[in-house]
Amino acid sequence: MPNSPTEIARVAQTARGFLVDWDGCCAIDNQLTPWAAAFLRTHQARTAIVSNNSSNTIDDFLVVLRKSGVQMYRNQIVLAGVEAIDRASLAGQVEVMVLGDPRMRAVARNLGIRLNRDEADIVVLLRDTRFSYSRLERAANALRKGARLILSNPDLTHPGSEGWIKPETGALLAALGSCVDLDKVDVDVVGKPSPALYLKACDALELGPEDVIMLGDNPATDLAGAQALGIRSLLTRADAPEVFETLRQVVGG
Repeated sequence: MPNSPTEIARVAQTARGFLVDWDGCCAIDNQLTPWAAAFLRTHQARTAIVSNNSSNTIDDFLVVLRKSGVQMYRNQIVLAGVEAIDRASLAGQVEVMVLGDPRMRAVARNLGIRLNRDEADIVVLLRDTRFSYSRLERAANALRKGARLILSNPDLTHPGSEGWIKPETGALLAALGSCVDLDKVDVDVVGKPSPALYLKACDALELGPEDVIMLGDNPATDLAGAQALGIRSLLTRADAPEVFETLRQVVGG
């Protein structure tokens, strides 16, 4: 994995497009860093955001980007939460329990998904900041009865401002796993390191995996998933401008 300016420059010179993570890479608490914003403004036409975020909608992202002068199309923003709900919608007329932000349940309703907080054929687990004992109990018993689990992403945490730890969907999964044997559950992992988000982002840019570079802060998800597809990757953090600034020097800006 390249980490020196020379190695970053060598890799970047052959890149035709970029896939970038969001939380902890481009943004902290949904605020773009100045260096990430500058990079995205320069390369907005050949960059896609590939994020395990499951609390926000594509419209939320577009608002944040536009405030920093970044103009992207909807298909350039690929989010694990939105994709998880889309996947549940493909199951047809079944009962679905969505553990997540109210705005994500609204996305599900708009897709015609039949939401049921008590009995479910599918449990969609997102980053639910209102997760409670009651929700854990209902979800665990739905899985015990044979419900399928669609997991937006396996991350345990993501970084907040001033080093604050933000519990992620994987932490909620661990709570479920303490109640039921997940080895006996049909679990569908949507987000990174699974390949679906990367491939959808490549399609949006009309590029192959060999043509892009993935920028992310989590080796276990962002980089591992990229490398499994033959996508070159760079490790960076939202509080470290070096990678974004080196890329801007090499490929323009």
